[in-house]
Amino acid sequence: MFSANAFDPLWVSVAEPLRRRIVEGDIPPGRQLSENQLAQEFNVSRTPVREALRILIEEGLVEMLPGRKVRVAVPDPVDVREIYEVRWLLEAEALRRLAADPELSGRVCGQLDRYCLEGDDALAKKDRRALAAANERFHETLVASLDNRRLVAQFRNVYNLISLYRHQTLQSGQWGAESHREHAQLVELLRARKLDEALALLGQHLDHARQIMLASMPKQTGRKDSSN
Repeated sequence: MFSANAFDPLWVSVAEPLRRRIVEGDIPPGRQLSENQLAQEFNVSRTPVREALRILIEEGLVEMLPGRKVRVAVPDPVDVREIYEVRWLLEAEALRRLAADPELSGRVCGQLDRYCLEGDDALAKKDRRALAAANERFHETLVASLDNRRLVAQFRNVYNLISLYRHQTLQSGQWGAESHREHAQLVELLRARKLDEALALLGQHLDHARQIMLASMPKQTGRKDSSN
């Protein structure tokens, strides 16, 4: 059970666990959210619930519908394109920074190796949730090498959206394994300081993920269809 710090505003006690449940797929895309039910569940008034929902709307995890109805966001192709553009900008710049700093690159590659091993273990156990977690830590470590907390926060927000979108798309186990193998290849290219090849592989890696997600999305009649 989520336990908020006594000094945190009440909306945090709603936003944090609600965000986690959305990202982990416990509340699926398209599910309508009731202020009254959330207030009762978290034992707070509707005011902190509204503030929590406002924060999650700003993050893109929740969306407002006509009639002031609120639901977990349902992605469309424009959303997917935009978030993968952000990922490319962040992660490509991280590769450039690492290639220019061999000492930093050596430390970061050691961390990336650990997440590759965690992914190997997850694949052997066919544990897709653990594989997804290893994948997230791998990419977040790349972005963290930029040493900019705002960029890391932006990455986390983007990755939360990707996690949400994956619950609506049927991500294949084969793609997950192929994606994981590319991580190890990327680390080797970083160690060899082959920046151009690393950037090309990263571009291929992200584009493949984007295409798989787009191909698996349900057909929509228009952007942000408000039907339930």
